[in-house]
Amino acid sequence: KTEGRVCGDQVVGVDKGYSEAFVDSDGQAHGPTFGAVLTRHSDQTAVTGQQRNKLHALEKKHRAAGRIIKADRILAHNLGRKKIDARKERTQKQLRTIAFQSAHTLVNKAAVVASEDLTSPIAKKQQWKRFNRRMGSWAKGALADALDSVCTQRKAKHVLVNAAYTSQMDSANGLLQGKRVGDKFYRENGDVLQADYNAALNVRARLDDPEISRFTPYKEVRRILLARSPAQLSVKRLELGAQARQPSADKS
Repeated sequence: KTEGRVCGDQVVGVDKGYSEAFVDSDGQAHGPTFGAVLTRHSDQTAVTGQQRNKLHALEKKHRAAGRIIKADRILAHNLGRKKIDARKERTQKQLRTIAFQSAHTLVNKAAVVASEDLTSPIAKKQQWKRFNRRMGSWAKGALADALDSVCTQRKAKHVLVNAAYTSQMDSANGLLQGKRVGDKFYRENGDVLQADYNAALNVRARLDDPEISRFTPYKEVRRILLARSPAQLSVKRLELGAQARQPSADKS
């Protein structure tokens, strides 16, 4: 591509969301219709799949009963893929357009963009079936590709950071405290933050974190974050104090 417009001059962190394409560390949402398009397509696909399962069962029933002509008619006229494939292609184009438009509005103000490295799958004990289905198109990297392409064209810097626990940390103090529920993050003191905004602030802070690199294993990230907690720091201070008093005790 030819050289694009001049980028901005800020350093921002970005959380790739579902309801919005991106939420940056300034609290601005980019691409607010991204989730609506993805949800509509996902729900239509689910309903179509349920109806097609019934038709498949009916076709097998007629074929097993020897009504081959009726079974072939159902297969030819009711179980095609043209409309489904066309709808999927149309949705993918819409998502791609929203992703690129959102990336451009983000780079309008940013010279350095920090985002989560989501190339590795995140293991979870419990899986939400509908959420995973809806996130299928998103997980293919449409947002990451758009951000990479726009940053390259407009000479902005796109930096990937470690994604471990960025959604579960309290951005106000950088500690592994609080709880995320849906689109809200509940701090230990009772304050409520917008979850994507909180995650974007954590991504921005991780850009300058000397202990956590992009490829630090998530268990090591958790250990580092827990070591920064007030309780752990107080234990360390007690241990250091005990060690400092040990020589005097030995002399006495």
